Amino acid sequence: MYSRIVVPLDGSVLAEHALSHAKELAKSLDVPIHLLRVVDVTRLERYGAYGLALEYAGLAEVAQEEERAAREYMQTVSEGATEAGLNITIEILRGLVVPSLTQAANADDLIVMASHGRTGLSRWFLGSVAEEVVRRSASPVLIVRSSGVEDGSPIRLL
Repeated sequence: MYSRIVVPLDGSVLAEHALSHAKELAKSLDVPIHLLRVVDVTRLERYGAYGLALEYAGLAEVAQEEERAAREYMQTVSEGATEAGLNITIEILRGLVVPSLTQAANADDLIVMASHGRTGLSRWFLGSVAEEVVRRSASPVLIVRSSGVEDGSPIRLL
């Protein structure tokens, strides 16, 4: 039915909440898990609203550092799953989050991702990556509502 389970991760506890669901699905369907991280320097919180105003040379340096950190993070997350006997691949992309995610997934993949489940003004102001992925993806998308999961330091579910 599916060729692989694609799990977008951003380093947050919220995003990692989807991993336990992906793990169970991958075992049941006997398919690999593809962990995906998009480095989008326009969304880096430490630069706030001025992220786009960085000089190109500085931006390239920041992007390289973020990619290095993303690769280390993804290796750490994937190690536990590999030890559990799951087939894991990782991919680091640079670009805008939603278009990168939707283009990286194949039509026969299943995207499994977490969502805050925000409603009302908070969703309107903060936007929803999960909602945009559902709208734009040619792949099926399973949204894991993560009520009660707080953003913060990463956890390891695999």
